Amino acid sequence: MKSILLLLAMAIPAFSAPNELSPEEKKDGFKLLFDGKTLKGWRTYKEKEAKEQWKVQDGAIVLTAGGGGDLITDDEYADFDFRCEWKIADQGNSGIIWRSTEDHQYPWMSGPEYQILDSFDKPGHKYAHETKKANVAGGFYDIIPAKPEWSKPVGEWNEARLVIKGTKVTLYLNGNVTADVDTESDDFKAMLDKSKFKGWEFFNKAKKGHIVFQDHGDKVEFRSVRIKQL
Repeated sequence: MKSILLLLAMAIPAFSAPNELSPEEKKDGFKLLFDGKTLKGWRTYKEKEAKEQWKVQDGAIVLTAGGGGDLITDDEYADFDFRCEWKIADQGNSGIIWRSTEDHQYPWMSGPEYQILDSFDKPGHKYAHETKKANVAGGFYDIIPAKPEWSKPVGEWNEARLVIKGTKVTLYLNGNVTADVDTESDDFKAMLDKSKFKGWEFFNKAKKGHIVFQDHGDKVEFRSVRIKQL
């Protein structure tokens, strides 16, 4: 019996608890960007600290109501492997923006966005215009669409991963590769020309910048936020 129990224990993978690095991540050089208790290291865009709508609740960074502004890292990052878990409200919308500068009115004027959305269409969905365009969770917003089935239902935690290195962007949602593109390629430029970002002077130009959690007015939660600089 002891041998059977030992074998079963060895067969079960070791998962890290929320807001903790796994042994493999520690060895690989990841660091936490959220301590699970405070908003240390984060602030509202162009502010000295986070506005009151951004709170820490039950070990997660939570946008409790609109008006908090976009939440950004104090530090800037160039090339990195960024991972976190997120959970969105029913018919909610948010995003993760990377390499955003504070030179403009809004973070998305410079930084591209990893879309976060209640991806499952339903009668009266307030973001039906996004679901119809496949601007659903995990996608390179308005440039490379994603599939709703890659998302977990509202109320469940999803795993996001963004690997940014030079002009190469690889995005993941729950282990699915949602985008894998060189932003200097002709294919990407063609997609960009068909998006709302066509002709934007500063979009995707910065070589480093802040990572941003978007305030789109809907409740959204983030936890297990970690990064490895490449």
